[in-house]
Amino acid sequence: MERKLTRKEKAAETKRKIFETAVRLIKESGYNNVTISEICISAGVAKGSFYVHYNSKEDIVRASYYTDMSEYIHRNYVAFLDVHPNASYNERIICFMNLELEFAEYAGYEITCLAYTLNLGTCIPGPSEHFTKRDFSKDLYDTIQKNSDKNISTLSSDEVFYYFESVIRGLMATWCFSNNSFSIVEKGKKYIPLAVYSIYTK
Repeated sequence: MERKLTRKEKAAETKRKIFETAVRLIKESGYNNVTISEICISAGVAKGSFYVHYNSKEDIVRASYYTDMSEYIHRNYVAFLDVHPNASYNERIICFMNLELEFAEYAGYEITCLAYTLNLGTCIPGPSEHFTKRDFSKDLYDTIQKNSDKNISTLSSDEVFYYFESVIRGLMATWCFSNNSFSIVEKGKKYIPLAVYSIYTK
């Protein structure tokens, strides 16, 4: 007999459905050409359900690089560890960083560009909550600390974390400025190991 979902699980499933539908419609038609009503109809949810999870279309974009990205990375990172339980810390860090770029490709070029614009805008009045909103950042930082015995650089764990974040953010920004002229995932597969192994021994 199939287990019934809890209220919390149903809410999470509804939110995921809204987000995935919004991403699909925005990719197909463009952000400005998609309405909340269209998202709800296509997702098969009531408009009231939309406003339980998001305040606006902008909110979807803002949340995409925080809550939704965290959920995506956590889900896929757990799947990676299930398949590779003995993965080294280097391999785990590379996986983490690749998943950030995979999410960007999944969310799409337009949402990624808009997320940069909207979320950077909140940093001007401050304070920025960028890192505290990204649950997976703590996991990445913890993995970096656990890998400190292989650190061949002069950088501290804090500096290594910011360096890796800068590599990812820089590649995302270049992807945006290039108007999606290359595969961000394929570039990441080339660049990320170079960054990781410039810090750690294999």
